[in-house]
Amino acid sequence: MDWKNKLNLLLCIASDLLIIHSQNLIHRDLHSGNILLNSLKSAYIADLGLSLTANIASKSDLDSIYGILPYIAPEVLKKHPYTKESDIYSFGIIMWEIFNGKPVPFEQKSELQFQLQVCNGLRPHIYENTAICYADLMKKCWNMDPKERPTAKEIYDTFVEWLNNEIVLLELSESDKKLQNIKNEYLQIDNEQNYRSNFISFNSSNKYQGKYIFCLFNNKIILFYVIHCLLILFYR
Repeated sequence: MDWKNKLNLLLCIASDLLIIHSQNLIHRDLHSGNILLNSLKSAYIADLGLSLTANIASKSDLDSIYGILPYIAPEVLKKHPYTKESDIYSFGIIMWEIFNGKPVPFEQKSELQFQLQVCNGLRPHIYENTAICYADLMKKCWNMDPKERPTAKEIYDTFVEWLNNEIVLLELSESDKKLQNIKNEYLQIDNEQNYRSNFISFNSSNKYQGKYIFCLFNNKIILFYVIHCLLILFYR
């Protein structure tokens, strides 16, 4: 898949997130298992079952959290309420996965260890030859200070600009070529590694578990593919 198509998928996701946030809602469980693809041309954010208005979310007490740990923002791990900025952090993780063609790694022995490391600044590794513009946007999404993260509108506008900028498209393509050998090491995705949201205790010591999901869209049964099933196709 070329970078115009990849950016178009990211633009679709950013557009859906912008719509959610414009209604003063927070998704609260944004991860690539909840991104549905239609023939690799369009992407949709699914599973709004945990969504709350920003006002209600700000008053919620967190004794436990529900989600997939690598996508959860550090402030939420510190028991602060979910915010729109927390969704932006999750979006940055999805950006990393689309660029690298694999699920974000989770190598820690326990959830508690991972939580502590994320709260101390741990983020997915960005390889040296990653396109600067792309790396910078991911880093902004992962900023420790939620207020320093871009808004969904700013992200959407950025992708629109990139899609119409041949220099950026060339930079992304050249970056892919330089990193191809590294990416090829990770093309085989472990089928036993699953991606279903679950409850995470702040004192839990188990690795996150889950499985691929399929969903309905607009009350119609439509065949979609969860993004994890397609990551390998981005690099063929």
